Amino acid sequence: MAQEAAKEVSFAVPAGPLGQALVVWGRQAGVQISYLDAATSGKSTSGLTGALPPEQALSRLLSGSGLSYSFSDARSVVIFGRSAEETGADPASGVNLGTIVLGGGALGSHDATFETAGSVAYVSGEEVAQKRGTSVGDFISGLPGVLNGDSRNSGALDVNIRGMQGEGRVAVVIDGASNQQTVYRGYNGARSSSYVDPDFIGEVAVEKGASTGADASGAIGGIVRMRTLSVHDILLPGKKLGFRVRAGVNSNSTSAPAVQTPGGVAGGLFPIGQPANVRDGGNMNRPGFLEPTGGNASIAAAFTSKNVDLVASVARRVNGNYFSGEHGRGQASLVDLGDNGYGSNVIGYEGLSPWKGGEEILNTSNENTSVLLKGNFRIGTDHEIELSYMGYDSSYGEIMPTRLGTHTSAVGGYQSPLDELDLKTYTLRYKWNPDSDLINLKVDTFRTDLDHRPTSLTTVGGVTTPSYVWSRVVRDGITISNESLIAALPGEFRLTYGGAWQREKMGLPDGLENDRAFTDRMEFPPRMGKRTETNAFLNADWQINPEWQVMAGLRYADYKTTDRNYKMVWDGVSYWPNMSFFLRPGDTTNISGHGLSKSIAVSWTPTETLQLYARYSDAYRMPSIFETINGFSTGSVPADLRPENAKSLELGVNKAFAGVLAEDDALRLHFAYYDNDIDDYVTRSDRPVEIFPGVYQGQLGMLNLENARMKGIELAADYARGDFSARLSWNHAITSRYCARPGTVWNQDLCNGGGFVNSYALQHVPPQDQVTLQLGYTLLDDRLNIGTRISYFSKRIVETTVANTSQIQPGKWNPYTLVDVYATYRIDEAKQIDFAIDNLTDRYYMDALNAALMPAPGRTFRVNFTTKF
Repeated sequence: MAQEAAKEVSFAVPAGPLGQALVVWGRQAGVQISYLDAATSGKSTSGLTGALPPEQALSRLLSGSGLSYSFSDARSVVIFGRSAEETGADPASGVNLGTIVLGGGALGSHDATFETAGSVAYVSGEEVAQKRGTSVGDFISGLPGVLNGDSRNSGALDVNIRGMQGEGRVAVVIDGASNQQTVYRGYNGARSSSYVDPDFIGEVAVEKGASTGADASGAIGGIVRMRTLSVHDILLPGKKLGFRVRAGVNSNSTSAPAVQTPGGVAGGLFPIGQPANVRDGGNMNRPGFLEPTGGNASIAAAFTSKNVDLVASVARRVNGNYFSGEHGRGQASLVDLGDNGYGSNVIGYEGLSPWKGGEEILNTSNENTSVLLKGNFRIGTDHEIELSYMGYDSSYGEIMPTRLGTHTSAVGGYQSPLDELDLKTYTLRYKWNPDSDLINLKVDTFRTDLDHRPTSLTTVGGVTTPSYVWSRVVRDGITISNESLIAALPGEFRLTYGGAWQREKMGLPDGLENDRAFTDRMEFPPRMGKRTETNAFLNADWQINPEWQVMAGLRYADYKTTDRNYKMVWDGVSYWPNMSFFLRPGDTTNISGHGLSKSIAVSWTPTETLQLYARYSDAYRMPSIFETINGFSTGSVPADLRPENAKSLELGVNKAFAGVLAEDDALRLHFAYYDNDIDDYVTRSDRPVEIFPGVYQGQLGMLNLENARMKGIELAADYARGDFSARLSWNHAITSRYCARPGTVWNQDLCNGGGFVNSYALQHVPPQDQVTLQLGYTLLDDRLNIGTRISYFSKRIVETTVANTSQIQPGKWNPYTLVDVYATYRIDEAKQIDFAIDNLTDRYYMDALNAALMPAPGRTFRVNFTTKF
């Protein structure tokens, strides 16, 4: 066995079924473990506690079981019986059983939360399936300090980490590729969107704070890395060819109605003494709790051999508009506001949104078809090439938030046309890892081609017309890195170095630039241009001895955006609602910038159960293509717009305990304090513009704030005893503050906690407290796992009041508590059923970080059946 397997690890493995004990051992040892159910069925162990080398601990667990083990390397072990009949395979024969990853996967494991000198989180493929919920972003719920922005009004991920969100501050990388696109959201700002089908996710790793990873240029808030399906997610042990079929249904939805179908409550102005023609809600015909109204299905095939792994999968997901919960505060109700003094009686509404409890929430449907093709080719013993294609075709509900009831252009709730999105991702990944300490080369190349066609409705004077904000974004990228072990220094000293390049092209979908039938219906001129960013990095990781580790890094990055400055020119003849426009390019302009990022981290591990660390980074984010191309929602872009400079500090501790409440239990803790201090924070606001000598007025435009700051603390805890497990996560925001330089913002205080007028940051300020408790229990010899997840979200740390309804309206929510329950039953090695009830108490609530006034789903039942053969 490798040298690292001989190092002692603190184990706390409870007595009980042997299979469960092996799972715990694998997690604590950080080892991938493979075995057949038949090998451990009916066997038990007395457990163990203490600091031991992993191999010795494993040997003790298997003592008297009649089972043996074989390490294929320091991180992989196969458990087998004394005969081929008992296991179905003999490792000595060279037959690969396949790997069941219990301790983790290629991106990490849950254990990394308590073993890393930094704040990280992990979601396994099984947890993604368990938490997939109704909206795309539900699978990241429960991670401390991690939220998805505006989850209910799109089919996208827009991840917020500790108050940092948007424009690449939090990168989302899928198999080394990024498809992030910023979408205009009217008076409610902008959304940075990434797209993926949950059925294709093999695992997710989240790194919080400024990342030094090769793929993390500009990720000053953190990075979310995802791996799509591999052969190990599909094949049964011992199989070289196999299939995985998954199908499921959910309740609490209905097919989307015809466009312009009204919903929610709506009042108005009515002559005094005349009847009031109000609307008191829309579709209240909620289906039964167990009535299947939506569903998902996927089939995946895999083949493996000595030199080739192949995966092919197709997934389909269809769900209609969901219904809100029926219990809780904030539900909409009509209210008579009385005489307005001009002969009219005013009928308005009270509540967090115009939607009633138990009502169909329009524009929340989704219909996705996805395809994944992936091939991994091993050439010799040290070369590996991976080619993949992923197609994501989606029609989903979305409404411009400004239409829902708090803005001057609002007309109340109605069904909008579905958005159409076609995303194609191509990746080529190469690895060369020869028998040399100096070479561990990785090259990732990708192209993402995103055609996004959102259609909004605009109503003026009772006349409704469509408006298009369609776009196509093509992103090409390459990242090259190499790792070298330098033997000249004591301990282990590793250098990782390389560079990356990305180019984005933004414009209209093909064939539409000169299509008058299309451009005449565009409400705003499209953003058209390109952006290129290049960076080079050097990271050093020095494990001086088992106790001390020092990490440091440098990254130089520069960018350039070329803006084609297209404008919509009215023909001066036609009038509303049939106005006609000409699309005309202006003078091409360029904007550029650069910065040198620096980082250092120190960790001290005096014992196997205690680790303390400190991390500091001085990192730059280059402005995004959305921030540097003129458009309706950004206004003017100053030529001297500077990159953001984030100075981030994190202090943390990881601690493990054994025998806390009993001799056979274990507790692990992670605690961190973080302070993000961002100079030249890039946002939009009202800027003073001189219209006459000495006369100024506010106009929308991009600008650099003097400073933005977010501080807080984070806690993660993991407890296990026998068949019982518990996880706790808590993020507490201490500070949210944005400050501008004198003379850069119009008619505002220079510092405030929630963002400036019309700033995108208004939608990024998180709740003060976010707490999740997950309890689990295993039964029936580990075949049945039941659990519950209780989540609490407080009010926003700072509430911002805007002056009028023509400004960005920060999303509002009341504090809320959610209860979800779930169960997984393994029929046998090949078949599994997953049950879940989301929002068990049927609460009516608005999600934290909502930008659109759309309540979340009420009580929803989900069931999925998975089989492998």
